[in-house]
Amino acid sequence: MKKSSNRYAVFFFLIITITAAISLFFYSTHDNKAAITSGRVKIVFLPKVLDKTNDFWVDITEGVNLAASENNIDLTTMGPDAETEFQKQNQMIEKAIAMQPNAIALVPADYDKTVPYAEKIEEAGIKLVLMDSVMDKDMGSCVVSTDNYEGGYKMGQYMMRYANADSVIGIVGHIKGTSTAVQREAGLRAGLGDYSKKIVDVVFCDSNFEKAYRVTKQMIKDHPDMNIIFGLNEYSSVGAARAVKDLGLSGKIHMIGFDSSIEEVQLLEEGVFDAIVVQKPLNMGYLGVSMAYQAALNDTNIPAYVDSGSELITKDSIYTDENQKLLFRFHENE
Repeated sequence: MKKSSNRYAVFFFLIITITAAISLFFYSTHDNKAAITSGRVKIVFLPKVLDKTNDFWVDITEGVNLAASENNIDLTTMGPDAETEFQKQNQMIEKAIAMQPNAIALVPADYDKTVPYAEKIEEAGIKLVLMDSVMDKDMGSCVVSTDNYEGGYKMGQYMMRYANADSVIGIVGHIKGTSTAVQREAGLRAGLGDYSKKIVDVVFCDSNFEKAYRVTKQMIKDHPDMNIIFGLNEYSSVGAARAVKDLGLSGKIHMIGFDSSIEEVQLLEEGVFDAIVVQKPLNMGYLGVSMAYQAALNDTNIPAYVDSGSELITKDSIYTDENQKLLFRFHENE
């Protein structure tokens, strides 16, 4: 009789537990549906860094905010203080998951180490959209980024005009191993063709202006005949250009940069850069959150990849109407 009573008690407990779980599921589903129906989709934006000194990240955030405003999105933005702080971003991913948003727009800080935390997003049933960078695993409803290989290829193709049998070429990258650095370097090597054999050094600045300045000076000291330098993002490009300028080597060392801060444009006008490859970060941010919004609405027509675009700009082409929009950040809803 006692065993029977215990069995009935356990059975009764299981019934209550299952009923509560089902009720919670339907309540959550109804609550989530009501939030989406009313337009109050909850999205968390997690960039690699929150840096108001870097125009690329400022523009991405501006695009994100614009998309959130247009779609009446409940937006939360949080990010680490430096691009190298992937551990801090991983902690923020867990915090974002606990907030139970409808979608997370993530700029992965590390190609490998962000993967298990991004997996947690999808395991929690939260829609994931990747922006700017990818990881060592295909995931997410959509990737919105520059075609970084193509951007690097444009750099290499353009700089072939300054290359010859005696060229000594250096690359200043941002974060070693990140998808953007890897893809841009691969693209520029392909664009250079046989002249890629003239690349003698690749250094990294950890997306820090001052470190880019220091490692570029050291690279030039180690290779005094260097005559071509590539910068792979705003930090590396600007830091390298400052070093070349301070050493009095502008014009003697041909340079091409990536991104389009005001300082980069000024260095292009001065002739320190021969060209820069300009991304469209404002559009990237806008399109990234727009795709996250559509994913939250379970839109099945979301493309797997959206190229936010890039353009190669020289001193002679700065002042065209189209390039003025890119360089001085007028929004284009593409």
